[in-house]
Parts: sequence; structure tokens; C-alpha cells
Amino acid sequence: MKEHMNTPPDASATGAVLDQQFSLLRKDLQELNVPASTEQALLLAFAQQQAKEKKQARNKRWRPWLAGLLTLSGSFALLMLTVMFPASQLQLAPDSSAVSNSELPPFVALVPMERLDEGTPHIMETEVPAAWLASLGMPVSPEIAGEMVRAQMLVDAEGSPLAMRLLKN
Repeated sequence: MKEHMNTPPDASATGAVLDQQFSLLRKDLQELNVPASTEQALLLAFAQQQAKEKKQARNKRWRPWLAGLLTLSGSFALLMLTVMFPASQLQLAPDSSAVSNSELPPFVALVPMERLDEGTPHIMETEVPAAWLASLGMPVSPEIAGEMVRAQMLVDAEGSPLAMRLLKN
């Protein structure tokens, strides 16, 4: 008995069984007397579903190409910006010849403006690591990332920094 279950059935016998089953199904469907409008509605729904699946397949096919194209163009744009405006030309602090002691650069807020209005801040001169400036979003050249930079800071009564400005070394 187990040998019979493991052997593949004859293709012609399978085809004959399927034909018999389909003919029974066709006969049962013809006896149902389904209105023609139902068949038309089903065909229309099927066509809409097929069109939707085709559109989704087409969109999925283009997504990798579009993502690759956008990535490539963005990389090219960054490369061009780097070539046109190299970081070595950016200065971390203003040039001492351009700024006199009476014309110090403005403070850059490190906290929301509402906190600056609270209490009386004090000015404190200090040195901060250049890497910390990079964490604040300021452009820092990798050559000076390990160095200390002079700055004036506005601090509150607890000593928390509120604003800062960079000074020329």
C-alpha cells in the first residue's frame, strides 16, 4: 500500500480525472442560473485587480533604480561641494585683523532663547575641545579636532552654559 502512495500517478490518468472534475463543476455552475450582470461585475473586478497588481509591480521595479539614481546624484553633489568649498578654507574663529577687541563676534545660543532671559548670566572665559564644537554642529577641521579653542561663555548661576562665542588664540 505504501509503495502505491509513493509512486507518481500517470499523467494521462491525472488529466482524465481533472477533466471529469471540471466537467462536473461546469455542469453545477450552469444549473445555478447566475445573471449575466454578476459575471460582468466579476470580470470587471478581476480586470481592476489585475491592473492594480501590474501598476504595483511596475512601481516596485523602478524603486531600486530611482533610489540608486538619487544616491548617486546626492553623492556627486556632495563631492562637488567639497571640491568647490574645501573645509581647509573654513576658519574656526574670526581673523584677528578683521575683528578688533571692540568688535567681538556675537554669542551663539546653546539653549532656547527663553532660558537666556531667566536670571543674570555671567561671562566666563575658558578653553573647550574643538571636538565639542563639532558636536554642536560647527565646522571643525580634522587637523584641530584634538586641540583646545578659547571661548567666552555665558553661564547661569549653576554654571550651565547658555551661549558662547569663539575667541582668536
